[in-house]
Amino acid sequence: MPSDSTLVFYLMGLAAIMMASNRVRYDLIALFVLVTLALSGILSPAEAVAGFGATIIIMVAGLFVVGEMLERTGVARTVGDQILRYGRGREVRLMVPLCVGAAVLGSVMSSTAVVAIFIPIVLRIARDSGINAARLLLPMAFGALISGMLTLIGTPGNLAVSDALRDATGQPLGFFSFSIIGVTILALTVLFFVFVGRHMLGPLTANGADQPRRSDRSLAEMFRIHGLDRAEVMRIEKSFAGSAARDLTVAAPRILSRWRRGPRGTPHVTLFSIGMELQRDDLVVVTGSEADLARFAQTPGVAPAGSFYDDMNRWIDTLGVMEVMIHPEAGIRGSTLADLAFRESYGLEVLDILRDARPVSDLQTTPLRGSDRLLVAGPWSKLDGINAATRDFVILEEPAERARSVPNSSKLWIALIILFGMIAVSIGGLSITIAVILAAIAAVMSGTISTSQAYRSIRLDTLVVIAGMLPLSTALDKTGGADMIVTALLQMAGDDSPRAVMMALFFLTMSLSWILSNTATLVLVGPIAVNAALSMGVSPVPMAIAVLIAGSAGFASPVSSPVVTLVVSPGSYRFADFLKVGVPLTLGIATIAYFIIPVVFPF
Repeated sequence: MPSDSTLVFYLMGLAAIMMASNRVRYDLIALFVLVTLALSGILSPAEAVAGFGATIIIMVAGLFVVGEMLERTGVARTVGDQILRYGRGREVRLMVPLCVGAAVLGSVMSSTAVVAIFIPIVLRIARDSGINAARLLLPMAFGALISGMLTLIGTPGNLAVSDALRDATGQPLGFFSFSIIGVTILALTVLFFVFVGRHMLGPLTANGADQPRRSDRSLAEMFRIHGLDRAEVMRIEKSFAGSAARDLTVAAPRILSRWRRGPRGTPHVTLFSIGMELQRDDLVVVTGSEADLARFAQTPGVAPAGSFYDDMNRWIDTLGVMEVMIHPEAGIRGSTLADLAFRESYGLEVLDILRDARPVSDLQTTPLRGSDRLLVAGPWSKLDGINAATRDFVILEEPAERARSVPNSSKLWIALIILFGMIAVSIGGLSITIAVILAAIAAVMSGTISTSQAYRSIRLDTLVVIAGMLPLSTALDKTGGADMIVTALLQMAGDDSPRAVMMALFFLTMSLSWILSNTATLVLVGPIAVNAALSMGVSPVPMAIAVLIAGSAGFASPVSSPVVTLVVSPGSYRFADFLKVGVPLTLGIATIAYFIIPVVFPF
């Protein structure tokens, strides 16, 4: 009858095969592992489900909330716009700052937190640039994983290795002791993705053959279908009030909306109405023919300020546009917009009505018919509620640009304060888990995100994968399987060559990190590496550094670290993707470890 340790090895192999087949969801595989360990008696039921109570699960859940806060307040869009502006739509110029930025941030704070924060930023960049998100997410995640090679606090496992050195030699590792190795590996990783790796991650554009296509039209296309050829932004250079404002707006093409900066600098967008007061430096969106817009731009006190479509961020958070249809059995059939007092009743402006694919000539006095298509504009909250009267309206389409809208953009600075506060207290010594929980609570209490939105932001499938795989570490340790692996590998390497032993420890640590957590692996192998060096009569520092580097080199497995597990779902990655990219990158890092570590840290 096979021993418990053998059963654990079989289970690990079966889980790896199922992941590689890409036919079973990772969260189901994780639950299968958990249940098998419990039913076999290798772990007690309490031990099998202990992963769901692990601090990493609480931290990741809180980080999802923080990431949603950054998305809903516009932090993700702002950072993404800066990277987009630098990248100019070029994949390499977008990918490099994402990879390097994640590595640098992860070296001083939780790399898991960095990835959770960067995911909405990367998805927005991919959406706006049209580049396949899969070609940006994995380089970013690998950069965050490499952060553990840059500083002593890059990952908790580094502290375990440093403690093992201190216990054996009295000299722990310094904050930047091994940074030169990490920077070299980061440079290799960037070059690898620039020249090779990105081409292994699917087509360049998001509408490739195996990518889902968006059915939403752009705002410009929706306007064009409804006969609104142009939409321009005009700047008001003098104040118009009373009769002057009325004369201006009556003679102008349709003015859709007004943008004004409030007393505290907060922008305010509102639907326009005839006679509305206009102040200096107000911006208005004007729609009409090219000739009408050119004539309006010649009005004294009015100046062109650019295309509405090129200045979308200024308006899209508040001003929405949708196409709705009159229900064939609607009670409002036969009524006109004037009869309904549409603007007053719904808080929305009807820009156009299409009937039999042709615009009607008089919006206010034409009786409505079933299946008429209305292009309406106004606040998103009003638009989302227009179909509350389900017998009257059916929402047909919203513009693709709505994905860029930020509901709580006025609270961007509050979100930044919460984010940097979380980083600061974690660097200052507070548990990163507690710091994340405090940040999530602050996000809800400050109104940057509602409680229901916070709960909906948590990806349960990712939490199940992490929690379900954590018991494998406990099972290996409990059955002695980890000790068997260590002993066998060291016997194969022998003790004649310190470099051979160092590389044996490197590959051992890297292999275990594909299964166990990074911290658990380094806690297990760190002392073994130090003792092996001392028994050979050589310096334990290069052995410890090799183990430390390998602990953050789990590139070939999607469950090696929460850092990479987090991007599996949003990137739609398969197990094979990690093998294709991770194996050659790992071999390159192993080469650096073999040649450079003994030079920087002699035996």
